[in-house]
Amino acid sequence: MRPTPPIVILNVFNSFIHLTSIPPRRTCTRDLNPSLVHHTRLSFIESLDIPPVETCLAWKLAAVNGRLLQSFVGKLDPAHKDDVLDSTLLAQLAANQAGGDDKDKWYKKFKEVLENIGWVVESFSFTEIVNVNTYGSVDKAVIAILDPHLSPEAGEVVKATIYAMKRRVNAEANAIFQENAWDGQTANFQIGVASASDGDNVRLHIGGFNYAATGAAGNVLFFKFGHCAVKFTCAAQTMVLNEEIYNMVRDRVKEKIRTAIQSYRKDVAVRF
Repeated sequence: MRPTPPIVILNVFNSFIHLTSIPPRRTCTRDLNPSLVHHTRLSFIESLDIPPVETCLAWKLAAVNGRLLQSFVGKLDPAHKDDVLDSTLLAQLAANQAGGDDKDKWYKKFKEVLENIGWVVESFSFTEIVNVNTYGSVDKAVIAILDPHLSPEAGEVVKATIYAMKRRVNAEANAIFQENAWDGQTANFQIGVASASDGDNVRLHIGGFNYAATGAAGNVLFFKFGHCAVKFTCAAQTMVLNEEIYNMVRDRVKEKIRTAIQSYRKDVAVRF
């Protein structure tokens, strides 16, 4: 049988293709009107419902400052906030060097530094909280201990600040706090809330807390007591910063802690 010439095969395929019916390409009206496409996309983005950020997270209201979780209430200007943070950080760093793991020595040095730079401060007298396990966890114990000493506004801010430490946005601040507040099996930390005082002075309500427990590392504020007895001690007082005195040493304090701030301080975003 003689083979079919190539030209005949080509003609057969051409005829098949010509006769084969295929659906026409659908023309999208949007393809014909680029401006309509752009408008539709913009309208879609505008219609999306997302949670607000700045309206629900308050910045500059609180900060981790070494082992101190510091909040602010009322009309306290940024300069006074810095005075509180700088002076208490200087006192902490000096106490770390002088007192180490000895709580009594640590607070003795902490008080000494504060007194010498303008704070009116009493000795920190720690008392043990009996049956602290009944609170369930550290955060609840701290709030219950501090609340009677605070105004309603200050109490709400302190509570919101503590629970803000659980949020992912504050992970870096929490890491700094954990590193400074936990040592081995002992937690030593402070919670403070500052407000304006008479004249140009600043009032600071501060609580010092100390407890020993296994497994609290990484969860100092939210450690659950469980059934094991935990020795939990605390000391609370109200200090006042005399700004007239502090004005004379402010620059020297800032210079002394200048290189330490980045490692020890981080703003905390608080949700209300």
